[in-house]
Amino acid sequence: MVLEYASKGSLRNYLDTNYNTLSWKDKLLHFCHIASGLVDIHRNELIHRDFHIGNVLVSNFVKIADLGLCKPADYSALENTRKNVYGVLPYVAPEIIRGYDYTKAADIYSFGIIMYEVISGLPPYHDVSHNEMLAIKICKGLRPTFNIKVPQLIVQLIKRCLDANPVNRPTAKEIEEITKIWWHEPTAELQKQIKEAEKINKNISIISIIPSASLRISYKTHSDAIYTSRLLNFNNLPEQKNSDDYYEQNDNIISNEFLESLQIDISQLNIDDSDKLSKPKNSDDYEQNDDNMISKEDLESLQIDISQLNDLTKTGNLKAKIKSRIKAVIK
Repeated sequence: MVLEYASKGSLRNYLDTNYNTLSWKDKLLHFCHIASGLVDIHRNELIHRDFHIGNVLVSNFVKIADLGLCKPADYSALENTRKNVYGVLPYVAPEIIRGYDYTKAADIYSFGIIMYEVISGLPPYHDVSHNEMLAIKICKGLRPTFNIKVPQLIVQLIKRCLDANPVNRPTAKEIEEITKIWWHEPTAELQKQIKEAEKINKNISIISIIPSASLRISYKTHSDAIYTSRLLNFNNLPEQKNSDDYYEQNDNIISNEFLESLQIDISQLNIDDSDKLSKPKNSDDYEQNDDNMISKEDLESLQIDISQLNDLTKTGNLKAKIKSRIKAVIK
């Protein structure tokens, strides 16, 4: 097969070097093109299954690529077996992380994350580890937050795409129609919101919160933030949900209040077993006139005592105990 060469690389690479030159009209046009490509995929009763910004390429305009994991919409039913989940964690819908079958709505969730990334310029969750803890937070309602002012109409569309309930997400066709109107003939309300956002963001950039140089140097990616597709094998995740104030007219995808409450809630997973620790004590012969701080006899007895922890770990008793405590906290 001979395909068109994407001279500007992936959309992620394009944003790294061109973000600060993009207007709102440019961003809306990108959404139109991506949504149009997704419409074609879904019209043919296919699901991309690995939809993230690295699989969106830029030449004269943006195009969806890398359909290696693309399958028919009824693929799981035909196979009658659960398949492993592969993908880039921040773009994977919470119900998919939990092991449910892929649907077209899962691609829509990924589209919502891509919209966030194009608008903010930042990779989703770039400053945290992409591990099981992030998967738990996403299932409990965590969504990426904007570092700039965004028109409320656009925020609301993104929130619809990122709804924890797949049934509430818009279709690719609906997104295409909305973004085309926004690009060709934006409503007076959207124009007003864009002007307000531009004014606020200009003031933010003046005080150097948003750098004027290439975006490449404006963020640092966590060492364990992984943006390549991989096996996502997380078990016993909590049921997916939205934040309690998800449908309120907040300036962001999730409110600061919910973000703070989620951090407090998740922190309970750091189980405090201090009440079960032995009381501090000296060695049995601490007061004797030994040549060292503790005697060799006491050191050897302590090593024997500590070695029992290895036996507990081998038998799985300690792991089972920790898992049961975590499950209790999540419930």
